[in-house]
Amino acid sequence: MSATRILLLAAVVVPWLAACASGANVEYLEAQEPKQIHSDASVGDLTLCLKSRLREEANVVAYPEPGKVDVRIGSATRSDTGYFYIVSLRQARQGTDVEIRGSGEWRPTMTPSRVAGWVQDCKPGMAHH
Repeated sequence: MSATRILLLAAVVVPWLAACASGANVEYLEAQEPKQIHSDASVGDLTLCLKSRLREEANVVAYPEPGKVDVRIGSATRSDTGYFYIVSLRQARQGTDVEIRGSGEWRPTMTPSRVAGWVQDCKPGMAHH
């Protein structure tokens, strides 16, 4: 094979392999710079909303302190080390302060702006229905 052909093959295969990456562990994600947004919905509303949207891809972690929940988003086929996002929900005076941290892996159906949009689409009162 010529060197040009090998380079061309590498240019095609490497991004394709990166698209099949496996996510990151919680410690890595928690160390990333968060995107911060605010929602008028409560922590409970957001938890239910994200869980219903993401189904088995959402792993909800409730902390002992009231109003503190993380929604870890990963692949349903991976173990707990394969997360793509952590959405940290913290009760605010009104609504919820949200921090979204991503692994930086390219996910065509789960971009950072799409995850933020899911949070913003969640409406207050969902947990009370």
